[in-house]
Amino acid sequence: MNYEEMIETRDIRENNKIWLPYGYFHKRLINGKYTNFVEFHDELVDFVFSSCVRAECQDNATIANKCQLHFTPNEGDGEVYAIAIEVGNFVTFEQLLNDMPAVVAQKDFISETIENLVELTCELNERGIYHLCFAPQNVFVKKNSNSVRLLCHGSYYQRLDQEALYERVEEYVAPEVLSGGEVDGRADVYSLAKFVEYLYRSSGLPLELRPVIKKATSEEAEKRYASVREFAAAMKNYHNMWRTGIAAAAALAVSLALVGLFFYVLPSPDPVEFVEKVEDPVTEDMLEDLDALLGIGADADSATIAQFAQQQQYIRDSLKVDDKKMREYEAKAEEIFRKQFTKEADAILSRVYNPERMNGGEKEFVARSQAMTEELARKQAELTEATYLPSDRTQRIASEIIDQLTEQKKAALDKDYMGFKKKPQEEEETTTTKDKK
Repeated sequence: MNYEEMIETRDIRENNKIWLPYGYFHKRLINGKYTNFVEFHDELVDFVFSSCVRAECQDNATIANKCQLHFTPNEGDGEVYAIAIEVGNFVTFEQLLNDMPAVVAQKDFISETIENLVELTCELNERGIYHLCFAPQNVFVKKNSNSVRLLCHGSYYQRLDQEALYERVEEYVAPEVLSGGEVDGRADVYSLAKFVEYLYRSSGLPLELRPVIKKATSEEAEKRYASVREFAAAMKNYHNMWRTGIAAAAALAVSLALVGLFFYVLPSPDPVEFVEKVEDPVTEDMLEDLDALLGIGADADSATIAQFAQQQQYIRDSLKVDDKKMREYEAKAEEIFRKQFTKEADAILSRVYNPERMNGGEKEFVARSQAMTEELARKQAELTEATYLPSDRTQRIASEIIDQLTEQKKAALDKDYMGFKKKPQEEEETTTTKDKK
Protein backbone atom coordinates (compact mmCIF):
# COMPACT_ATOMS: atom_id res chain seq x y z
CA MET A 1 0.00 0.00 0.00
CA ASN A 2 1.47 3.35 -1.04
CA TYR A 3 1.33 6.59 0.94
CA GLU A 4 -1.80 7.97 -0.77
CA GLU A 5 -3.66 4.73 -0.13
CA MET A 6 -2.64 4.87 3.54
CA ILE A 7 -4.07 8.37 3.78
CA GLU A 8 -7.26 7.26 2.07
CA THR A 9 -7.56 4.29 4.44
CA ARG A 10 -7.30 6.65 7.41
CA ASP A 11 -9.96 8.92 5.91
CA ILE A 12 -12.30 5.97 5.36
CA ARG A 13 -12.00 4.95 9.01
CA GLU A 14 -12.73 8.49 10.13
CA ASN A 15 -15.77 8.98 7.89
CA ASN A 16 -16.90 6.02 5.86
CA LYS A 17 -19.65 7.76 3.91
CA ILE A 18 -20.29 11.37 2.96
CA TRP A 19 -23.84 12.54 2.34
CA LEU A 20 -24.62 14.14 -1.03
CA PRO A 21 -27.99 15.39 -2.31
CA TYR A 22 -28.29 12.33 -4.60
CA GLY A 23 -26.40 9.64 -2.68
CA TYR A 24 -23.49 8.70 -0.41
CA PHE A 25 -19.88 9.19 -1.43
CA HIS A 26 -17.40 6.58 -0.18
CA LYS A 27 -14.40 4.48 -1.17
CA ARG A 28 -14.20 0.78 -1.96
CA LEU A 29 -11.15 -1.45 -2.00
CA ILE A 30 -11.14 -3.25 -5.37
CA ASN A 31 -8.16 -5.34 -6.47
CA GLY A 32 -5.95 -3.65 -3.90
CA LYS A 33 -6.95 -0.15 -5.05
CA TYR A 34 -9.38 2.27 -3.49
CA THR A 35 -12.05 3.46 -5.89
CA ASN A 36 -14.43 6.38 -5.34
CA PHE A 37 -18.12 5.55 -5.48
CA VAL A 38 -21.44 7.30 -5.08
CA GLU A 39 -24.31 5.02 -4.12
CA PHE A 40 -27.54 6.77 -5.02
CA HIS A 41 -30.32 7.15 -2.48
CA ASP A 42 -32.75 4.25 -2.82
CA GLU A 43 -35.75 6.54 -3.16
CA LEU A 44 -34.19 8.14 -6.24
CA VAL A 45 -33.29 5.03 -8.18
CA ASP A 46 -35.84 4.27 -10.88
CA PHE A 47 -36.08 4.20 -14.65
CA VAL A 48 -36.27 7.99 -15.04
CA PHE A 49 -33.35 8.64 -12.73
CA SER A 50 -31.21 5.99 -14.45
CA SER A 51 -31.83 7.52 -17.86
CA CYS A 52 -30.74 10.91 -16.48
CA VAL A 53 -27.47 9.42 -15.17
CA ARG A 54 -26.74 7.73 -18.51
CA ALA A 55 -27.35 10.99 -20.41
CA GLU A 56 -25.01 12.88 -18.14
CA CYS A 57 -22.32 10.22 -18.34
CA GLN A 58 -22.35 10.45 -22.13
CA ASP A 59 -21.91 14.24 -22.09
CA ASN A 60 -19.46 14.11 -19.20
CA ALA A 61 -16.90 12.28 -21.29
CA THR A 62 -16.58 15.29 -23.61
CA ILE A 63 -15.74 17.78 -20.82
CA ALA A 64 -11.98 18.17 -20.55
CA ASN A 65 -11.90 20.78 -17.79
CA LYS A 66 -9.71 19.58 -14.91
CA CYS A 67 -12.36 20.64 -12.39
CA GLN A 68 -14.90 18.18 -13.81
CA LEU A 69 -15.01 14.75 -12.18
CA HIS A 70 -15.68 11.88 -14.58
CA PHE A 71 -17.59 8.73 -13.73
CA THR A 72 -18.89 5.41 -15.00
CA PRO A 73 -22.40 4.10 -14.19
CA ASN A 74 -22.81 0.85 -12.22
CA GLU A 75 -25.99 -0.91 -13.29
CA GLY A 76 -28.05 -3.76 -11.97
CA ASP A 77 -31.51 -5.00 -12.97
CA GLY A 78 -31.62 -2.38 -15.69
CA GLU A 79 -31.14 0.56 -13.36
CA VAL A 80 -28.14 2.68 -12.33
CA TYR A 81 -27.65 2.30 -8.60
CA ALA A 82 -24.16 3.83 -8.30
CA ILE A 83 -21.33 5.52 -10.19
CA ALA A 84 -17.58 4.88 -10.04
CA ILE A 85 -15.57 8.11 -10.00
CA GLU A 86 -12.06 8.78 -11.27
CA VAL A 87 -9.10 8.03 -9.00
CA GLY A 88 -8.19 10.67 -6.43
CA ASN A 89 -8.56 11.62 -2.79
CA PHE A 90 -11.66 13.80 -2.80
CA VAL A 91 -13.86 15.23 -0.04
CA THR A 92 -16.72 17.71 -0.07
CA PHE A 93 -16.19 21.33 0.90
CA GLU A 94 -18.35 20.76 3.93
CA GLN A 95 -16.04 18.03 5.19
CA LEU A 96 -12.90 20.00 4.30
CA LEU A 97 -13.97 23.12 6.21
CA ASN A 98 -15.25 21.10 9.14
CA ASP A 99 -11.89 19.36 9.44
CA MET A 100 -9.66 22.30 8.39
CA PRO A 101 -11.54 25.59 8.83
CA ALA A 102 -8.31 27.59 8.60
CA VAL A 103 -7.82 26.54 4.99
CA VAL A 104 -9.90 29.51 3.82
CA ALA A 105 -7.22 31.82 5.20
CA GLN A 106 -4.55 30.34 2.94
CA LYS A 107 -3.29 32.74 0.29
CA ASP A 108 -5.45 32.67 -2.86
CA PHE A 109 -7.55 29.70 -1.66
CA ILE A 110 -10.89 31.48 -1.93
CA SER A 111 -10.02 33.44 -5.07
CA GLU A 112 -8.71 30.37 -6.91
CA THR A 113 -11.70 28.30 -5.83
CA ILE A 114 -14.13 30.89 -7.18
CA GLU A 115 -12.10 31.41 -10.34
CA ASN A 116 -12.02 27.68 -11.14
CA LEU A 117 -15.73 27.25 -10.44
CA VAL A 118 -16.56 30.21 -12.66
CA GLU A 119 -14.42 28.86 -15.48
CA LEU A 120 -16.04 25.41 -15.43
CA THR A 121 -19.57 26.74 -14.92
CA CYS A 122 -19.26 29.14 -17.85
CA GLU A 123 -18.10 26.24 -20.02
CA LEU A 124 -21.04 24.12 -18.84
CA ASN A 125 -23.55 26.93 -19.36
CA GLU A 126 -22.36 27.41 -22.92
CA ARG A 127 -23.31 23.75 -23.48
CA GLY A 128 -26.71 24.27 -21.89
CA ILE A 129 -25.68 22.43 -18.70
CA TYR A 130 -26.44 23.95 -15.30
CA HIS A 131 -25.04 22.72 -12.00
CA LEU A 132 -27.91 24.32 -10.02
CA CYS A 133 -26.63 23.37 -6.56
CA PHE A 134 -23.29 24.70 -5.35
CA ALA A 135 -23.96 23.58 -1.79
CA PRO A 136 -20.81 22.73 0.20
CA GLN A 137 -22.16 19.13 0.30
CA ASN A 138 -22.22 19.10 -3.51
CA VAL A 139 -18.86 20.68 -4.37
CA PHE A 140 -15.74 18.54 -4.06
CA VAL A 141 -12.13 19.38 -3.40
CA LYS A 142 -9.05 17.29 -4.04
CA LYS A 143 -7.15 16.89 -0.82
CA ASN A 144 -3.49 17.89 -0.61
CA SER A 145 -3.89 20.32 -3.53
CA ASN A 146 -7.24 21.76 -2.33
CA SER A 147 -8.38 22.19 -5.93
CA VAL A 148 -12.12 22.33 -6.57
CA ARG A 149 -14.14 19.65 -8.43
CA LEU A 150 -17.76 19.21 -9.58
CA LEU A 151 -19.55 15.92 -10.16
CA CYS A 152 -23.23 15.57 -11.10
CA HIS A 153 -25.04 18.58 -12.60
CA GLY A 154 -28.59 19.37 -11.60
CA SER A 155 -30.01 20.24 -15.00
CA TYR A 156 -29.84 16.54 -15.96
CA TYR A 157 -32.21 15.69 -13.11
CA GLN A 158 -34.95 18.31 -13.54
CA ARG A 159 -37.54 15.62 -14.27
CA LEU A 160 -37.24 14.55 -10.62
CA ASP A 161 -38.98 16.14 -7.64
CA GLN A 162 -36.62 19.08 -7.05
CA GLU A 163 -37.73 19.79 -3.51
CA ALA A 164 -37.08 16.16 -2.56
CA LEU A 165 -33.74 16.08 -4.36
CA TYR A 166 -32.42 19.19 -2.60
CA GLU A 167 -34.24 18.67 0.70
CA ARG A 168 -31.26 19.45 2.95
CA VAL A 169 -29.62 22.10 0.81
CA GLU A 170 -32.55 24.25 -0.32
CA GLU A 171 -30.83 27.51 0.66
CA TYR A 172 -28.25 26.94 -2.07
CA VAL A 173 -30.81 26.38 -4.83
CA ALA A 174 -32.62 29.11 -6.77
CA PRO A 175 -36.38 29.42 -6.15
CA GLU A 176 -37.28 28.68 -9.77
CA VAL A 177 -35.39 25.39 -9.55
CA LEU A 178 -37.25 24.23 -6.45
CA SER A 179 -40.58 25.15 -8.04
CA GLY A 180 -39.80 23.11 -11.15
CA GLY A 181 -39.67 26.11 -13.48
CA GLU A 182 -37.44 26.85 -16.45
CA VAL A 183 -33.79 27.44 -15.56
CA ASP A 184 -30.84 29.15 -17.20
CA GLY A 185 -27.50 30.61 -16.18
CA ARG A 186 -29.16 32.88 -13.61
CA ALA A 187 -29.96 29.82 -11.48
CA ASP A 188 -26.23 29.06 -11.33
CA VAL A 189 -25.55 32.73 -10.50
CA TYR A 190 -27.84 32.39 -7.47
CA SER A 191 -26.33 29.14 -6.22
CA LEU A 192 -22.72 30.13 -6.84
CA ALA A 193 -23.28 33.40 -4.95
CA LYS A 194 -24.62 31.40 -2.01
CA PHE A 195 -21.46 29.27 -2.14
CA VAL A 196 -19.30 32.42 -2.11
CA GLU A 197 -21.13 33.52 1.04
CA TYR A 198 -20.36 30.12 2.56
CA LEU A 199 -16.65 30.47 1.83
CA TYR A 200 -16.56 33.75 3.75
CA ARG A 201 -18.66 32.42 6.61
CA SER A 202 -15.81 32.41 9.14
CA SER A 203 -14.19 35.72 8.18
CA GLY A 204 -17.25 37.66 7.06
CA LEU A 205 -18.27 38.63 3.53
CA PRO A 206 -16.10 41.55 2.31
CA LEU A 207 -18.05 44.79 2.19
CA GLU A 208 -17.30 45.37 -1.49
CA LEU A 209 -18.94 42.04 -2.39
CA ARG A 210 -22.15 42.60 -0.45
CA PRO A 211 -24.02 44.55 -3.17
CA VAL A 212 -22.87 41.98 -5.74
CA ILE A 213 -24.06 39.01 -3.69
CA LYS A 214 -27.31 40.77 -2.87
CA LYS A 215 -28.10 41.20 -6.55
CA ALA A 216 -26.92 37.71 -7.47
CA THR A 217 -29.20 36.09 -4.87
CA SER A 218 -32.34 38.03 -5.70
CA GLU A 219 -35.46 35.88 -5.44
CA GLU A 220 -36.51 37.03 -8.91
CA ALA A 221 -34.26 35.66 -11.64
CA GLU A 222 -34.61 38.73 -13.88
CA LYS A 223 -33.08 40.91 -11.17
CA ARG A 224 -29.88 38.85 -10.99
CA TYR A 225 -26.83 39.00 -13.22
CA ALA A 226 -27.61 37.53 -16.61
CA SER A 227 -24.78 35.02 -16.48
CA VAL A 228 -22.06 33.60 -14.26
CA ARG A 229 -19.50 35.43 -16.36
CA GLU A 230 -21.24 38.75 -15.69
CA PHE A 231 -21.46 37.87 -12.00
CA ALA A 232 -17.73 37.12 -11.86
CA ALA A 233 -16.91 40.37 -13.68
CA ALA A 234 -19.01 42.31 -11.16
CA MET A 235 -17.12 40.76 -8.24
CA LYS A 236 -13.81 41.68 -9.84
CA ASN A 237 -14.89 45.22 -10.72
CA TYR A 238 -16.27 45.95 -7.27
CA HIS A 239 -13.09 44.60 -5.70
CA ASN A 240 -10.93 46.88 -7.86
CA MET A 241 -13.22 49.87 -7.25
CA TRP A 242 -13.13 49.21 -3.54
CA ARG A 243 -9.33 49.16 -3.49
CA THR A 244 -9.25 52.44 -5.42
CA GLY A 245 -11.90 53.97 -3.16
CA ILE A 246 -10.12 52.87 0.00
CA ALA A 247 -6.82 54.24 -1.30
CA ALA A 248 -8.44 57.60 -2.05
CA ALA A 249 -10.25 57.70 1.30
CA ALA A 250 -7.08 56.74 3.12
CA ALA A 251 -5.12 59.42 1.27
CA LEU A 252 -7.71 62.01 2.23
CA ALA A 253 -7.72 60.85 5.83
CA VAL A 254 -3.92 60.90 5.97
CA SER A 255 -3.87 64.38 4.50
CA LEU A 256 -6.38 65.53 7.09
CA ALA A 257 -4.25 63.94 9.77
CA LEU A 258 -1.21 65.83 8.50
CA VAL A 259 -3.14 69.09 8.56
CA GLY A 260 -4.23 68.32 12.10
CA LEU A 261 -0.63 67.54 13.00
CA PHE A 262 0.57 70.84 11.51
CA PHE A 263 -2.10 72.63 13.47
CA TYR A 264 -0.97 71.30 16.84
CA VAL A 265 2.82 71.32 16.49
CA LEU A 266 3.12 74.95 15.40
CA PRO A 267 3.07 77.78 17.95
CA SER A 268 -0.41 79.22 18.37
CA PRO A 269 -0.60 82.86 17.21
CA ASP A 270 -3.17 85.32 18.44
CA PRO A 271 -6.76 84.41 17.53
CA VAL A 272 -8.00 85.77 14.20
CA GLU A 273 -11.51 87.07 14.55
CA PHE A 274 -12.78 86.35 11.05
CA VAL A 275 -12.00 82.58 11.34
CA GLU A 276 -15.04 80.88 12.81
CA LYS A 277 -14.20 78.67 15.76
CA VAL A 278 -15.22 75.03 15.40
CA GLU A 279 -16.28 73.26 18.54
CA ASP A 280 -17.78 70.01 17.24
CA PRO A 281 -17.12 67.26 19.81
CA VAL A 282 -15.76 63.93 18.59
CA THR A 283 -17.58 61.02 20.21
CA GLU A 284 -17.14 57.27 19.95
CA ASP A 285 -20.42 56.73 18.11
CA MET A 286 -19.26 59.02 15.31
CA LEU A 287 -16.69 56.41 14.36
CA GLU A 288 -19.44 53.87 13.70
CA ASP A 289 -20.92 55.84 10.81
CA LEU A 290 -19.44 56.95 7.49
CA ASP A 291 -21.06 60.37 7.95
CA ALA A 292 -18.91 60.85 11.04
CA LEU A 293 -16.29 62.49 8.81
CA LEU A 294 -18.67 65.38 8.27
CA GLY A 295 -19.11 65.76 12.02
CA ILE A 296 -15.42 65.90 12.85
CA GLY A 297 -14.47 69.52 13.31
CA ALA A 298 -11.42 71.17 11.87
CA ASP A 299 -9.86 70.96 15.32
CA ALA A 300 -9.95 67.15 15.36
CA ASP A 301 -6.58 65.75 16.31
CA SER A 302 -4.53 63.51 14.02
CA ALA A 303 -5.12 60.43 16.19
CA THR A 304 -8.90 60.77 15.81
CA ILE A 305 -8.66 61.16 12.05
CA ALA A 306 -6.19 58.28 11.73
CA GLN A 307 -8.51 56.05 13.76
CA PHE A 308 -11.36 57.01 11.48
CA ALA A 309 -9.29 56.10 8.42
CA GLN A 310 -8.52 52.64 9.80
CA GLN A 311 -12.21 51.94 10.40
CA GLN A 312 -13.52 53.11 7.04
CA GLN A 313 -13.17 49.75 5.33
CA TYR A 314 -15.29 48.14 8.05
CA ILE A 315 -18.08 50.71 8.22
CA ARG A 316 -18.78 51.35 4.54
CA ASP A 317 -21.45 49.17 2.93
CA SER A 318 -21.10 50.76 -0.48
CA LEU A 319 -18.41 52.35 -2.62
CA LYS A 320 -20.82 54.86 -4.07
CA VAL A 321 -20.25 58.43 -2.90
CA ASP A 322 -22.75 60.76 -4.53
CA ASP A 323 -22.00 64.30 -5.65
CA LYS A 324 -23.69 65.83 -2.63
CA LYS A 325 -21.58 63.78 -0.25
CA MET A 326 -18.40 64.63 -2.14
CA ARG A 327 -19.21 68.34 -1.95
CA GLU A 328 -19.62 67.98 1.80
CA TYR A 329 -16.23 66.28 2.04
CA GLU A 330 -14.62 69.04 0.00
CA ALA A 331 -16.27 71.68 2.18
CA LYS A 332 -14.78 70.03 5.25
CA ALA A 333 -11.35 69.91 3.58
CA GLU A 334 -11.68 73.59 2.67
CA GLU A 335 -12.57 74.44 6.26
CA ILE A 336 -9.42 72.72 7.48
CA PHE A 337 -7.35 74.42 4.76
CA ARG A 338 -8.65 77.82 5.82
CA LYS A 339 -7.94 77.15 9.47
CA GLN A 340 -4.43 75.83 8.89
CA PHE A 341 -3.38 78.39 6.28
CA THR A 342 -4.61 81.19 8.54
CA LYS A 343 -2.33 79.91 11.30
CA GLU A 344 0.62 79.62 8.93
CA ALA A 345 0.04 82.99 7.25
CA ASP A 346 -0.44 84.76 10.56
CA ALA A 347 2.94 83.51 11.78
CA ILE A 348 4.68 84.50 8.55
CA LEU A 349 3.12 87.95 8.30
CA SER A 350 3.87 88.64 11.96
CA ARG A 351 7.58 88.36 11.20
CA VAL A 352 7.26 91.28 8.77
CA TYR A 353 4.49 93.51 10.09
CA ASN A 354 5.69 94.25 13.61
CA PRO A 355 7.30 97.35 15.20
CA GLU A 356 10.57 95.55 15.89
CA ARG A 357 11.07 94.78 12.19
CA MET A 358 10.02 98.19 10.90
CA ASN A 359 13.26 100.05 11.60
CA GLY A 360 14.69 99.55 8.15
CA GLY A 361 13.92 101.40 4.98
CA GLU A 362 11.76 100.56 2.02
CA LYS A 363 14.41 98.44 0.30
CA GLU A 364 14.78 96.20 3.32
CA PHE A 365 11.02 95.95 3.64
CA VAL A 366 10.65 94.94 -0.01
CA ALA A 367 13.25 92.18 0.47
CA ARG A 368 11.45 90.87 3.52
CA SER A 369 8.12 91.04 1.70
CA GLN A 370 9.50 89.01 -1.21
CA ALA A 371 10.76 86.28 1.12
CA MET A 372 7.42 86.37 2.92
CA THR A 373 5.52 85.94 -0.37
CA GLU A 374 7.65 82.97 -1.38
CA GLU A 375 7.12 81.31 2.01
CA LEU A 376 3.37 81.86 1.84
CA ALA A 377 3.31 80.33 -1.64
CA ARG A 378 5.17 77.26 -0.36
CA LYS A 379 2.76 76.83 2.54
CA GLN A 380 -0.20 77.15 0.21
CA ALA A 381 1.24 74.48 -2.11
CA GLU A 382 1.93 72.13 0.79
CA LEU A 383 -1.59 72.42 2.16
CA THR A 384 -3.10 72.13 -1.33
CA GLU A 385 -1.35 68.81 -1.80
CA ALA A 386 -2.25 67.66 1.71
CA THR A 387 -5.98 68.43 1.42
CA TYR A 388 -6.42 67.36 -2.24
CA LEU A 389 -8.22 70.60 -3.08
CA PRO A 390 -7.86 72.21 -6.54
CA SER A 391 -4.94 74.65 -6.65
CA ASP A 392 -7.02 77.51 -8.12
CA ARG A 393 -9.46 77.11 -5.24
CA THR A 394 -6.78 77.19 -2.56
CA GLN A 395 -5.05 80.12 -4.26
CA ARG A 396 -8.26 82.15 -4.09
CA ILE A 397 -8.77 81.23 -0.42
CA ALA A 398 -5.14 81.97 0.43
CA SER A 399 -5.33 85.40 -1.24
CA GLU A 400 -8.43 86.30 0.78
CA ILE A 401 -6.77 85.25 4.03
CA ILE A 402 -3.52 87.08 3.26
CA ASP A 403 -5.39 90.29 2.38
CA GLN A 404 -7.44 90.16 5.59
CA LEU A 405 -4.44 89.40 7.78
CA THR A 406 -2.32 92.09 6.11
CA GLU A 407 -4.96 94.73 6.75
CA GLN A 408 -5.17 93.66 10.37
CA LYS A 409 -1.41 93.77 10.80
CA LYS A 410 -1.16 97.21 9.21
CA ALA A 411 -4.01 98.54 11.30
CA ALA A 412 -2.17 97.47 14.45
CA LEU A 413 0.97 99.41 13.48
CA ASP A 414 1.74 103.10 13.83
CA LYS A 415 -0.12 104.85 11.03
CA ASP A 416 3.12 106.50 9.90
CA TYR A 417 4.72 103.14 9.13
CA MET A 418 2.27 102.22 6.36
CA GLY A 419 4.03 98.95 5.95
CA PHE A 420 7.62 100.16 6.41
CA LYS A 421 9.57 102.73 8.50
CA LYS A 422 10.19 105.98 6.72
CA LYS A 423 13.73 107.35 6.55
CA PRO A 424 14.62 110.53 8.58
CA GLN A 425 14.80 112.61 5.38
CA GLU A 426 11.31 111.50 4.41
CA GLU A 427 10.03 112.33 7.89
CA GLU A 428 11.61 115.85 7.67
CA GLU A 429 10.02 116.45 4.28
CA THR A 430 6.68 115.36 5.62
CA THR A 431 7.00 117.72 8.62
CA THR A 432 8.01 120.68 6.40
CA THR A 433 5.04 120.09 4.15
CA LYS A 434 2.69 120.08 7.12
CA ASP A 435 4.23 123.36 8.48
CA LYS A 436 3.75 125.14 5.17
CA LYS A 437 0.11 124.21 5.19
